[in-house]
Amino acid sequence: MWLPKISCKTTTAGRVHVLEEALHSFLIQDYPGEYELIIVNDYPAQKLKFDHPRVKIFNFEETFPTIGDKENFAIEQCSGELIAVWDDDDIAMPWHLSNIARYMEDNNLLHWNRGVFYNEPEITSITGLGNSGIVFRKDAWKDVGKSPIENAGGDTTFTTKLHQLDPKKIVNAAPPDDMVSWFYRWSLPMVYHQSGQGHDREGQPNIIERHMAFLEIQRQKGNIPVGEIQLRPHW
Repeated sequence: MWLPKISCKTTTAGRVHVLEEALHSFLIQDYPGEYELIIVNDYPAQKLKFDHPRVKIFNFEETFPTIGDKENFAIEQCSGELIAVWDDDDIAMPWHLSNIARYMEDNNLLHWNRGVFYNEPEITSITGLGNSGIVFRKDAWKDVGKSPIENAGGDTTFTTKLHQLDPKKIVNAAPPDDMVSWFYRWSLPMVYHQSGQGHDREGQPNIIERHMAFLEIQRQKGNIPVGEIQLRPHW
């Protein structure tokens, strides 16, 4: 079995309560090859801490100007040949990284054609996860000029470029029922889904500013911890 080094990339801001579940799902992976989790946090009110040889956390005292800037920084820190999008509000089954090695082969981009949709409180099957949990080669990311300097919609711009780079090197993985491994989650408490906010429009705060305003309201209500935070992985 091909065992590439896989870097799991998580960008986060003010969502410790879901990040700890994403972290837990990383720690229980059964993959026999090398793998790591890169976490980039740019919520200035929090400094995340977690001591583990496979986990690296980067805390920033200022927010990145765009999601694209944050994505590029995170990917630059990844040492694996494959980059797995590991969103802080989604989770993976223990065999997810093994699935990646099984389906990726010599491709530039892997989409999940089958997964699990957790739309609280419902759990259902889902076909076509879009850009959630995608996997791509770091070299291909470089070849298309890295992640676009955009906010919401930047992931679509990026995957479109990968499709154009080589249409033959795109795979749509459809694991059987008992091997589906990626949970796409929605309607979670205190989660501002940036992907559901649409593109930035002239005359209104951009998506980063709107998210930070949401976090500030939650902080003032006492719903978000601040300061140095020791992550405690759990379901």
